Amino acid sequence: MAMPLHALTERLFIGSIVLALAAFVLVTVGIKSQILESAPLVFLLLSLVLVIWMGATTGKWELFTNRLRKHAIGWLIAATTSAMVWSFAQPSAQQAIPILKELRKVWTTFEPFVLFAAAVFVLFSLVLLVIGTRDSDFDQPGYIERSLVHKLSSKIAAVPMAFSAVGVFVIATLWTVYHSFTSSRMLPKSEFVGVAQYERLWNSDRWFVSIENLAIYGICSMVFSLFVGFMLAAMLDQKIRFENTFRTIFLYPFALSFIVTGLVWQWILNPDYGVEKIVRLLGFDTFVFDPLYNAEIVIYGILIAGLWQGTGLIMCLMLAGLRGIDQEIWKASRVDGIPMWKTYLRIVIPMMRPVFVTTLVIIAAGIIKVYDLVIAQTSGGPGISSEVPAKYVYDYMFGALNLGQGFAASTMMLVSVLIVLIPFAYLEFGRRKHG
Repeated sequence: MAMPLHALTERLFIGSIVLALAAFVLVTVGIKSQILESAPLVFLLLSLVLVIWMGATTGKWELFTNRLRKHAIGWLIAATTSAMVWSFAQPSAQQAIPILKELRKVWTTFEPFVLFAAAVFVLFSLVLLVIGTRDSDFDQPGYIERSLVHKLSSKIAAVPMAFSAVGVFVIATLWTVYHSFTSSRMLPKSEFVGVAQYERLWNSDRWFVSIENLAIYGICSMVFSLFVGFMLAAMLDQKIRFENTFRTIFLYPFALSFIVTGLVWQWILNPDYGVEKIVRLLGFDTFVFDPLYNAEIVIYGILIAGLWQGTGLIMCLMLAGLRGIDQEIWKASRVDGIPMWKTYLRIVIPMMRPVFVTTLVIIAAGIIKVYDLVIAQTSGGPGISSEVPAKYVYDYMFGALNLGQGFAASTMMLVSVLIVLIPFAYLEFGRRKHG
C-alpha cells in the first residue's frame, strides 16, 4: 500500500532535520569541508521549503483557531529561549550586562548549538501550525503530531539535557575518534595520518601489558566480587544478630576514595612495616608477601584493594535483591524439604537476574575506569608491570603531550566497551521486544 503524500512529506521534513543535525555534529567535531559546513543550512532550508509547500497545499492558515497552536507556541518559546542564550554570547550584550563577561567561554561554547536549536524549534512551530490546519478533520494524528505534540512539556524540558548529552558525549566522542587519525601532538590538528597512531599503539609493549592487566583485574574482580558479595548478603539475610553493625563494617570501605584505599593497602602490603613485617615478628622469618614489589603478581595486589573497597556495595545490592524475594518461597522450599543451597541455585538466583545485571554493569564500569588504585599503590610499577589503559591514555595526553596517541588508546577502550555492550543490549532488549 502506497504511503499518502502528506505522510511522506512529514517524514521528509523530519529526515531533513536529522540530516541537518548530523552534518552540524560532524562540522562541530572538526571535519572541515566546504560542502559539509554548508550542509546544515541547506537541510534546514529544505525543511522550510517543505513547510511552505505543506502550507500552500492546505490553502488556509488558522492561527487563532488552530488546534495545535498551544503546542506551536511551546516550541516557539523554546526557540526564543535558545535565541536569548545565543544573544548572551554577543559582545554588545556582554557590554550591556557586565556579569555575562565572567561566563564568556560558556556562552561562546554554546553559541552554535543554541543558534541551530532556535532554527529547528521555529521550524517545529511552523510545521505544527500547518499540521493543525490541514489535519483538523483527521481521526488519527500524523507522524509529526505524534513526535512533537504528545508529552510536549517533558520533551521541551529534556531539550537542554539532550543538547548537553549530544555535545558532551556524542560530539566529544566523535571529536576524539576523528583526531585519533591525525598527527595531533600538544594541540589538536587536522593533519590526517590514517591508522599510523593505531599501528604505533599495537606495536607498544606498554599497551599490551595494560590490556593484559585490565583483563586479569576485570575477570577476577567480576568473579570474586560477585561471589563474595552474594555470600555476605546471604549470610546477613539470615537475620543474624548485629546485622546493622556488620552491614556498616562491610560497606564502610566503599565510602573511601580510591586514593585513600590505595595508600592504605600500599602500607599494608609494604614488606618493611606491613603484613610481611608483622608475620616475621611472630617468628616466621622466611615469610614473604610483597605483591606490590613483584612484577609477576603486582596486579593481584591492586586487585586485593579493589575487592576490599567494592565488595561492600555488591553485598548491599545483593541483600536488597534477597529481601525482595517473597518469604512464601522459602516456606514452600522448607516444607518440600529442598536444601537451602539448591533453593538459592534453582529459585532465588534466577529471580534476582535484574539485580545481577545491574551489579555487572556497575562492576564493569569500575573496571574500565580503574586508575586511582594504580596511581596510589604503584604508579604503574615496578617498571610498567601494573600499567592499565586509563593510565596509558592519561600519560600520553598530558605527560607526553601526544594527543593523537592518547586519542587512539581511548578509542580502543571505547571499542572494547561497545563489543561487550552491543551484544548484551541486543539480547536484553530483543528478549523484551519478543516477550
